[in-house]
Amino acid sequence: MSRFRFLIPDEGNGAPQEWLRVWADRYDDEKEYRDLIAKYESLSAKDFERIGKWKDGAKTKAQWKPNIASVAYLIWMQAAQELPKCPDDGSDVKVFLDDWSGRTYTDVFEKKGPVKKRFGVPRATTLLHFVSGGRFPIVDSRVRRAIARLCDDHVPPNTVRWYLDSFRPLFSELAALCKTEDDSRILDKALTSYGSRK
Repeated sequence: MSRFRFLIPDEGNGAPQEWLRVWADRYDDEKEYRDLIAKYESLSAKDFERIGKWKDGAKTKAQWKPNIASVAYLIWMQAAQELPKCPDDGSDVKVFLDDWSGRTYTDVFEKKGPVKKRFGVPRATTLLHFVSGGRFPIVDSRVRRAIARLCDDHVPPNTVRWYLDSFRPLFSELAALCKTEDDSRILDKALTSYGSRK
């Protein structure tokens, strides 16, 4: 018996592969992702900007600049300058995620004034995902909600430690149950959709 609850709309608890298919099919916007992931060994400065736009949902020029509430423009521009490479497994991954997630920037708003923000774990894991060619999964609030629903538990913490110690093993276990070890992107999509549902 699985410790996960693979809920499917109008059906209740289902088989892992059926859950995967139903929820992955609800995910949109794959073209930009596929274009970028194919370049993982030779990402350019422009590609890192595209990754930032993709992650932060910046679809217009007006949304892609400093001082926009949901966009970490200044740190994405650091990535475009630095052209980070994939770390080796082990402690190098932790160093990479601690470094990038802990980077701060300040947005200045007319009414609120300056607001200091962190790049954060979701963006850092997105960066790691792309520089690794998809070997490391992305985790954000939707994925953490999906894990809580699958495990019938509280939403896990938004930390590098949870990502490395808990999420990666869980992700591997889910990939095996769903029989998608060869293409983990489909599991990324299913988790994102599942965590987005109301």
